[in-house]
Amino acid sequence: MKTNILRITFLILIIINSVIIFGFSAQNGEESGNLSKLVISKIADILNIEENRENFLEVGESIVRKLAHFSIYTSLGIWLISFLLTFKFKLKYQITIASVLGIVYAITDEFHQKFSFGRHASINDVIIDSLGIFFGITLVLLVITIYKKLKIKNAKKYKIGNWKK
Repeated sequence: MKTNILRITFLILIIINSVIIFGFSAQNGEESGNLSKLVISKIADILNIEENRENFLEVGESIVRKLAHFSIYTSLGIWLISFLLTFKFKLKYQITIASVLGIVYAITDEFHQKFSFGRHASINDVIIDSLGIFFGITLVLLVITIYKKLKIKNAKKYKIGNWKK
């Protein structure tokens, strides 16, 4: 029962994440650009940047866009691997399936974006998205590994339960 609740929760998070990505890709070029400009303008205001502000905004907008790609696909990678870890099959298959699903979604999303006015598909964005997927998967696996090591260490320290190396 607990496993089914986790699966449903992760599946809902995958769907929400995918819908958000789809929504961003459906924005026309002007809407998308304005959102990035708004974010970098706020950063410039916080940092009180006056000199070379236009240059900062231009370079910063590109960085914000790439970080947005990376971060939203990182969260997708987290939800995909978390969902797949609720099933009982080899870790290498879970990682492979999560990676392939994430990359395929990134490719189809770029294809979809191509049909939004003022936008284009970019192989660089697919690469950044894929790196985000891999990073999200790695984060989850790292957290699980650390958790297990701490659990074993505490079990040994306090002589609790049946722990294994």
